Amino acid sequence: MSRRIFHVVFADDWAGAQRFGEYEGSTRAKTLDEVGFIHAATAEQLEHVLTAVYRDADLPLVVAVIDEDALREAGVDTRWEEIPQSSSTPGTQAPRITGALPLTPDVVVAEIPLDHKNGGKWTVPDVSGYAVGDSTP
Repeated sequence: MSRRIFHVVFADDWAGAQRFGEYEGSTRAKTLDEVGFIHAATAEQLEHVLTAVYRDADLPLVVAVIDEDALREAGVDTRWEEIPQSSSTPGTQAPRITGALPLTPDVVVAEIPLDHKNGGKWTVPDVSGYAVGDSTP
C-alpha cells in the first residue's frame, strides 16, 4: 500500500472541482497557477495546517486523502520540500503536488468532512487508517 498524503480545502471549493474532475487549488485563496503546486501534508502535519491556515475559517472543510502512488500513475508527481528548522510545522519535509489533482477514486481514496469547530478549534480527524507511511520519504 502506498503512502497517503492529505489536502485541506473548503467544502464548497471541493464540490465545485468535482464537476470538472480535477482540483487546482493550492491552499486557502491561492491556486495552483499562483503558487506552482498544491499544498499537502502528512498525517502529523494536519493539526498544524488546520490551526495555522484555517483557524479563523467558519465554513465547512474537507480533508482529501490522496494515494501518492496512484497520483504518480496519473502523471502528477509529488515533490517533498524541506521545512525550515525555524518553522513550527512538524516533520522535516512537506509534500507538494506538482499538478492538477485528478479527482478519481484511485487517487482521492477518501474525503473526510469537517463541518464545525469544537471550542474554536478544528478537530483533527483520525486518519490512522489512511496514514500508511505518513512520514516523509
